[in-house]
Amino acid sequence: MKKIMRIGSLIALAWIAAFTAIGQNIDEERMDRDLKIAENILSTLVGSEGRSRLFNSVESNYLPDYGVIFSIPQSAYVFSPKLAGKIIYSGTGAGSGTGYTYTISEEDEDGEISIVQLSGEEGRKAAEKERGDLAKEMSEKQKEQITTFLVDYADLIGQLKPSERIVVQVRSGNERIFISGQGKLKQPSSLSGHIMKSDLMAYKQGKKNREETLKLVKFVSEDGANAAKDVELFATLFARLYEPDLSSTYYVTARSIGYTNLEGYGVTFNMKVYSSSSEGGIHSIRTSGQSGLSREERDEIVNAMYPEFEQTFKENLLDYGRTVRSLDEKEVLIFKVKLTECKGCDMPEEIEVSVYGKTLKAYDKGSLSKDNALKQVTVKKK
Repeated sequence: MKKIMRIGSLIALAWIAAFTAIGQNIDEERMDRDLKIAENILSTLVGSEGRSRLFNSVESNYLPDYGVIFSIPQSAYVFSPKLAGKIIYSGTGAGSGTGYTYTISEEDEDGEISIVQLSGEEGRKAAEKERGDLAKEMSEKQKEQITTFLVDYADLIGQLKPSERIVVQVRSGNERIFISGQGKLKQPSSLSGHIMKSDLMAYKQGKKNREETLKLVKFVSEDGANAAKDVELFATLFARLYEPDLSSTYYVTARSIGYTNLEGYGVTFNMKVYSSSSEGGIHSIRTSGQSGLSREERDEIVNAMYPEFEQTFKENLLDYGRTVRSLDEKEVLIFKVKLTECKGCDMPEEIEVSVYGKTLKAYDKGSLSKDNALKQVTVKKK
């Protein structure tokens, strides 16, 4: 009898293992399709509330055993007429008191805009109050939009395991900053909301109603000043490496690279690189200085640059990634890089480059050679 039970247990364990293995095999093409559809839905939900559309500004990443992260730019909400109706355009001057002049734009229900200028202490206090009111209304509107997406549409993303989650993060852009009461610059707070896949499954199966599910959406706010300093420094430093005057291949146009920092998992960076500019059908390669090129000549040069770009990218990730001291050995640095356009070329459209903290720390200590460390940098091509 015991022998029969043991055999039965082994069969059951084998079935569970097989089922788990199947669940871990992600159809990347299907996942990519699901994420693109979800990006479009989220873009529509958020963009419909304001004047500016998001288009391709919504980004998504699937992280195995963690879930999906959607990232929305903070600036998408700034000019929404359904929020405060008042927008702080600028604050000029150095110091407090009479040195400051604040320009405030007020929009009425008919869309008419009036400009008010307040100087000195009166202007500073008025501007601070408007900023606070606007930030509060923006936060509430963001939470409402994120909750609607997570509860009503996030289940369209197939293949996620019950233990994985769907996260929507409002990322703070470096181009838009708030001014504190002391006149110091600081990044706006970031906001993220998430729900577990298991909770969505329970809702769709009728085990939970909508009101109960809405309460399962969790929100976290984080002030930009509290973000890991070494991660922020690395994002700025890495962007500088790929400005046109330092890069020999592709380049970036932003002064910093957007990222998502997940404790226990690591940091995921999102990066877009370019290669050329054009005018009247004539192309110029900015990093090499070549100009007067046809489209075919341009594409041939850009395609030939890719191997060098990939190799130097891996080397830079090793050399500078070790500055991220807050990264745990089991955590990972991931770069999602959208490559420059190149029609009919052999180069991929997108790559994902990753390295574990364990590799970076060993390389930093000298216990791992650069050649061996490079072998532990993973590159996935799409």
